[in-house]
Amino acid sequence: MKTVLSIVFSGALLAACSGGAGGGGAAKGPVSEARTTAFKTMMPEYSSMGKMVKGDETYDVEKFKAAAATFSENARKPFEHFASDPQGNGDALPAIWEKPAEFDAEREKFLAAVDDLNAKAQTGNLEEIKVAYGNVGASCKSCHDAFRQPK
Repeated sequence: MKTVLSIVFSGALLAACSGGAGGGGAAKGPVSEARTTAFKTMMPEYSSMGKMVKGDETYDVEKFKAAAATFSENARKPFEHFASDPQGNGDALPAIWEKPAEFDAEREKFLAAVDDLNAKAQTGNLEEIKVAYGNVGASCKSCHDAFRQPK
């Protein structure tokens, strides 16, 4: 039951990475826009995997493997755009730049969870995949709690 709840929660949480409907939020400059675009780029694969993990779609091992590999690659791209943007940082909190070691630790925790999800996906073991998928969502939540304006 705990795994199912974490999967449902992580899916909803990661949907928030895409900025949600309407975009709202604080002013964004070009660096912040690039960061948002990079986060949105990784979401289709994560959402597709989530549907399979939750049972909303039939689990297709090969489709899941491909989605996990693409997600792993795309999950690194937003971090290329975490320079402070003088024209506006959107929902990114100043703590990102005020506490770089803490932010770096969150980033590394997230990327490790993403890599673990990809590794588990390549084995095809759905029960292990479910746990790894939930861990990615938990990592997103942890970082958002500390470094993103509440939605």
